[in-house]
Amino acid sequence: MKKKLIILYFMGGLALLSSCSDNLELQNPSKVTTGSFWQTPEDLESGLATVYNVLVDNNNAGYWEIQAMQLKENRTENFVARNDVPGRYAVSSYKNTPSTSETTGMYKAMYIGIFRANQVINYAPQIKNIDETKRAQIVAEATFLRGLNYFNLVNEFGSVPIFTDLVKESADYFKEKSTEEEVWKQIIADFQAAATSPLPEIYPSALKGRVTKNTAIAYLGKSYLYLKDWAKAEEQFSKLVNNESANGFGLLDDYAQLFDGKHENSKESVFEIQFSRQGGATIWGGNPSERTRATTMAQELAPGEVGGWFELLPTKVLLDAMTKEKTTDNNFDPRALATLAWNYPGSTYYNSDFASKFGANAIWIRKNQNWWNNDEGDWKSELNEYAMRYADVLLMLAEAKTMQGKVAEAIPLVKRIRDRAKLATITMTGWNQTQMMDEIMHQRNVEFAREGIHWYDLRRWGTLEKVIKESQVGGYLNYSAKYNFFPIPESELNNNPKMTQNANW
Repeated sequence: MKKKLIILYFMGGLALLSSCSDNLELQNPSKVTTGSFWQTPEDLESGLATVYNVLVDNNNAGYWEIQAMQLKENRTENFVARNDVPGRYAVSSYKNTPSTSETTGMYKAMYIGIFRANQVINYAPQIKNIDETKRAQIVAEATFLRGLNYFNLVNEFGSVPIFTDLVKESADYFKEKSTEEEVWKQIIADFQAAATSPLPEIYPSALKGRVTKNTAIAYLGKSYLYLKDWAKAEEQFSKLVNNESANGFGLLDDYAQLFDGKHENSKESVFEIQFSRQGGATIWGGNPSERTRATTMAQELAPGEVGGWFELLPTKVLLDAMTKEKTTDNNFDPRALATLAWNYPGSTYYNSDFASKFGANAIWIRKNQNWWNNDEGDWKSELNEYAMRYADVLLMLAEAKTMQGKVAEAIPLVKRIRDRAKLATITMTGWNQTQMMDEIMHQRNVEFAREGIHWYDLRRWGTLEKVIKESQVGGYLNYSAKYNFFPIPESELNNNPKMTQNANW
């Protein structure tokens, strides 16, 4: 039985309370309030658990749950959305608006996460009878998670308001947008605080899934990479890559094991989003204690022939990219075989001959699907999602070195990715920056397909428009630069008099 970090729910006592009146009021002894909740080390742990929970909360469009995960991919050339969910289809075909509910939900969820993180940070100092190292670790985790929410916000919406204190008065709710530069400064500060905190570098298996110091270092490096501060990105990633013997990071020998449900929280996991069948039976709705800790993502993406809803469809463009190179023994790239199911000799999918059951021209997702079963069963999948894998660190370090002209130093890093995929050895010696970046771009696309990274890579490389339009996939004719970021939600504009809409919207 696999060991999980169980994401706890504790909603009571976390609501913002209005200020007390001067009049004497009797307090309901059964009601949890802010004043009665933040008292014990257990309260602090419970409060932190709710910050983690937002990442996977299906009712609040958590960033690694079904809505956001599909939006990360369906606007790329690699996938298209089915048209039964209007908002997801609108994003996929570049027709979304400030009123699109799915992007509104993402925006809301990330600010819920920030609000909860700020509560943990704010109330931690008043907790009594707690080990000081433990207090500092919990604050560091909350600080990282706040930074992670801002990292996701700035990458999805651009300029957004920054909240680092608790809202004490109604007027404090209304903030104008900070510049992207200011948001990135906050992200760097939060990740830096966690990276230099007493957080452990490695957790025991029972606590896998929690933020470590190494997680923070990796995201700090990723932030510098996104800002094109190549030297600082290299500095952070090198701390991990040059210290593998101590931190235990590495690549699994078999790429397919990353997604088979039996090798989760492995040496390749930098930050892994945890799902399990713990909790209640309810998938949507109900109170948090009644909801499952499983995800319905596999059900969402499975073919109709096995009871799925086929909401995200791989394109021929992706299949062509993933089958561009064969292995040294003339087989398909193992990443293609682990990511997609299609009609090749001997192909089986959900225990059926592929062509017979799904059609000779079909392409389906295999990665993070329970394809070794007959179907997706009761819709509850406990397959984890990767927020960051060590392969990402290696390729980001290779990119940071390449962009500084250190192409030769990037070669062994890229070679590790190619070797794991059993691709033929190619001579990269003497390559220029453009040649190496072309290889890194291709490897990132193939390595992380379906993991929600590709759109942001294309945008930061400046190739997004070219790739989308040349793909001729889905609503490519509708694409323009305005869709590079989501618009500020209409509800936020209506409720916040200081809010302004993003450029081009």
